[in-house]
Amino acid sequence: MFGSGRKSRAASIGEQLLSPTLQKIGLPIIGYVTIMFFLIQGPVFFPQQWEHWETITIIYAMFLLPALIFSLLGVHPFDIPAWKSLAWFSVAAGGGGLLFKLIFSGFKYGAGFPVGDVLSTAVYQAFVITYAEESFFRGFMLEVGQRGGTGLGIIASSAMFSVFHLAAYSVQGLNFVAFGVAFVMGIAFGFIYLATRDFAGIGVVWGLHFAWNIVLLFG
Repeated sequence: MFGSGRKSRAASIGEQLLSPTLQKIGLPIIGYVTIMFFLIQGPVFFPQQWEHWETITIIYAMFLLPALIFSLLGVHPFDIPAWKSLAWFSVAAGGGGLLFKLIFSGFKYGAGFPVGDVLSTAVYQAFVITYAEESFFRGFMLEVGQRGGTGLGIIASSAMFSVFHLAAYSVQGLNFVAFGVAFVMGIAFGFIYLATRDFAGIGVVWGLHFAWNIVLLFG
């Protein structure tokens, strides 16, 4: 009797963990938990840059609000289950990593990113920087902007993406290289996102964005 009770409780917990609602809000929740962790432990992991990046991390928390709200409402593309977006993220990160490694072999460009050990930097890049940016600029802003036309949506979201990078990555003066690169990347990611959102949500552009940053940071 007691054994069957424990099994039924375990089955109930399993059903809740696999529920469509939890699957949809899984990534925003992971993002917020990771942001909270780094807001507390950031000075330990990134002692050189954290004074500047603490403020930006709070901004990333605001970037995640649309993803959390639209995930709860089941609004496309945030109705994609977390496991599916993570699977496409992994595929794109692996393939993108190999591609960017070949293109940028021997080249490093920090652009003011916070850099610590490989694990902490990768977690911060994956679930704070690239997830927050892609969910906001592609998943939210591009979706809203393209109501006036696909071209307008891509250009508007890319412009905002590049302006944010100009502000965030100009620690030692205005970084127009970051501005220009972000604008071109925003256009490319916009087209890739529109081509893959129906089956991957932001998974593909998220993985490519992560791969780009990691390769530039670690060479």
